[in-house]
Amino acid sequence: MFGSVVFGRELLMKVDLFCVQPYMRAQDYFTREAFYHRIDRYFQAADLQRTPDTPALIVFPEDIATFLLLEGQEETLKGVRTMEEGFAAIGQKNILGVLRTMAQYATLNKRQAFFTRAAARLWHIWHGTMVRLAHDYRMTVVAGSALLPESRWMYDTNRFMPKSPKVYNMSFTTDPSGHVIYQTRKVNLVPTQEDVLQLTPGPKETAGFGTTLPGTDIPMATAICYDAFWRPHSEHEPHFTNVLELMDRAGVRLVAQPSANPWWWNEPWPFDPPGSQRLRRQQWDEEGSLAALARCRNVEIIVNPQLLMEFLDIHFDGESRIISRTGTAVETLARSHRTSGPEGDMVLHTTWDFAAMSAESKM
Repeated sequence: MFGSVVFGRELLMKVDLFCVQPYMRAQDYFTREAFYHRIDRYFQAADLQRTPDTPALIVFPEDIATFLLLEGQEETLKGVRTMEEGFAAIGQKNILGVLRTMAQYATLNKRQAFFTRAAARLWHIWHGTMVRLAHDYRMTVVAGSALLPESRWMYDTNRFMPKSPKVYNMSFTTDPSGHVIYQTRKVNLVPTQEDVLQLTPGPKETAGFGTTLPGTDIPMATAICYDAFWRPHSEHEPHFTNVLELMDRAGVRLVAQPSANPWWWNEPWPFDPPGSQRLRRQQWDEEGSLAALARCRNVEIIVNPQLLMEFLDIHFDGESRIISRTGTAVETLARSHRTSGPEGDMVLHTTWDFAAMSAESKM
């Protein structure tokens, strides 16, 4: 049921916030059972920390489900050295299906056809896992993201039929009963990464849209990684959109920022001028959600989980955190003490009272 819970005259707006920083391994994706049990571990860890009778939100990182493309491909990947070689091997194994998909959707783009052909199977595992666990643990879930085309079906179903071969970085949110209540597509594609994959940017027209956190009247939305930055990475992105600003204007108060950082966290930022020694982690603070939140008037909490992974030549690391804003002051409420490797596998937790901020704004 939507709406706030009221006892007497007191409006209860405390929320348990969980930020999942998973260290994912290839074997977590080879079978649907392995993926389910890995994700269940994070729900179990959150459940042990939650406050009774308090709405709970758990946020997973960007691309958490993209690598479900590896499901059933363990033998195919033996001897493979790079992810590009891996996708080529999987594509070659399924070449007739890829060619049929190209014909069906009238595309000459084999990469699009590869993702489109795999979409229904990927969605079945990802959606099935997240909605079941949301229901079992009675939590609202921001399910991270995956690379998928748009579906002809509504997203509150385990059935998936690609509408076109255009592939997006897409995220969805479920309520505690396991129903999908919100989905969004990433607007700002990361240069030299997502543009190489030939993804399609999400529509700017709906970028500021959100939903209401179940059990409360708190407006919330998802800004996938780069969409929560206030400025572009380079000077060659004329279509960059400040999505967080759009959400703030729309009155959103809680933002989930699922992230997957493919650059080394403690090495120089590659988009800076030659000779610069600014590290990726410094750039993240100066241009990302930490700095962007200080510019907001309505957004007061950002939950930012990072994906940790090392597989073939794929690498993700970073610092997950939950940050808050009071006035123009930004505070880190919880942060990961490890930014890479299996030691970084963790679930961050904090409880935030949205009523306190509302009361302060009225003073």
